[in-house]
Amino acid sequence: MTQVIHVFMETCISRYHHKKIDAGTNIGAIGAQSIGEPGTQMTLKTFHFAGVASMSILFFTTNVTLGVPRIKEILNAAKKISTPVITAKLRTNDNVSFAKVVKGKMERTLLGQVAKSIKLVLGLRSASIVASLVKKTIGALHLNINAYTVQDSILKTPKIKLNENHIRILDDYKFQINPAYDRSKYYFDLQWYKNRLPSVVVKIILLERKLSKENLVMGFF
Repeated sequence: MTQVIHVFMETCISRYHHKKIDAGTNIGAIGAQSIGEPGTQMTLKTFHFAGVASMSILFFTTNVTLGVPRIKEILNAAKKISTPVITAKLRTNDNVSFAKVVKGKMERTLLGQVAKSIKLVLGLRSASIVASLVKKTIGALHLNINAYTVQDSILKTPKIKLNENHIRILDDYKFQINPAYDRSKYYFDLQWYKNRLPSVVVKIILLERKLSKENLVMGFF
């Protein structure tokens, strides 16, 4: 016991001498910098991810609360978290393909995430938008998405005022958009649609259908 106390005292004295500073050192500025620098860096997603237990949730989820706002939620013990994360266990936990199917059904998918390209095609007498889907990605994620389902999603999007006559299906994973022709602003309309299409929701989150926790855990899928 005496030896333990002796080692402890030596450690304390050694660290005390190691932390000593010269008289007149601006410890206020050093302390402020020590606190402020990490706080500043935490506002940038490139550096720290405060309060995020796993980076995997950021692969398809881009609205996770990070940085200083997340620190404030933790310190203030906020009852209402801005972006809560749910961990659900599956009854079948040894089947990777089954887990991917469940994951695909639970995620909110945008057109930009499954589109190979959304480009403006200009011809001598016509112009249109041609979008191609990535068949390999859709298959790997087990998503039930094709050109026809994307067409339905676009038509159901309130801010995109298109009808069935404006969308032409070229094949199962490729479609063409020809909006209503207005010579004075047709090119600007095409640019607007080209920029807006990647944010179209092509598959809703299954949890938005008020799926119960019991069904989720007991293998509803």
